[in-house]
Amino acid sequence: MKSGWQNFESRFSALSQREKGLITLCGSVLIVMMLLLGLIEPALKQGQARQLQMQTLTSSNQQLQGEIMALQAQLAKNPDQELDVELSQLTLQSQEISELLAAKMTSMVAASEMPNLLESVLKQGQQLKLVSLESLPAEPIVRAKESGSESEYYIHPVRMELTGSYFAIRDYLQALEALPVKYYWRHFHYRVESYPQARVILEVYTLGSREEFIGG
Repeated sequence: MKSGWQNFESRFSALSQREKGLITLCGSVLIVMMLLLGLIEPALKQGQARQLQMQTLTSSNQQLQGEIMALQAQLAKNPDQELDVELSQLTLQSQEISELLAAKMTSMVAASEMPNLLESVLKQGQQLKLVSLESLPAEPIVRAKESGSESEYYIHPVRMELTGSYFAIRDYLQALEALPVKYYWRHFHYRVESYPQARVILEVYTLGSREEFIGG
């Protein structure tokens, strides 16, 4: 290992100052990107897991509601005690899932407040420049083709683009993570334009029970 390191040192020393500078710059950029990914990757994974969980719960509830409607139609034509018991059990299961979904919504930031929240945190620092802030169209948690009915819950994504130094971007991301309200990360792209200045494109989302457009 020692001889390998000495070989690297001798080869590095033989490079021109410009080549040395480029290698140092590339190394610095790589370290910065790894640090930011280390900060944001857990949040991205959590956002993906929560979306999958909500999709599963919503899909299960819609399936239960379909079964409930079918049993109600059967009972209307031909009353049956066993069917009545099954209907009660399915109704209880559906209510429990609905309550669980509602509980998960209570701590989420309201869809209409999401863009203002991102911008207000940005204004607390003076070293970042907001390039764009855009509310994207709401998306149903479960697609109509998959469920056979309209979704009860929707994803409300917001896309933000900003520029600044690594430390300013890091501080902004940490401030967002420290917010008392809940939201989830969906996408993060970091690109160095002119070191140490970089451009970040991020996408976060909240959940809502209405397919409303959130202005931004």
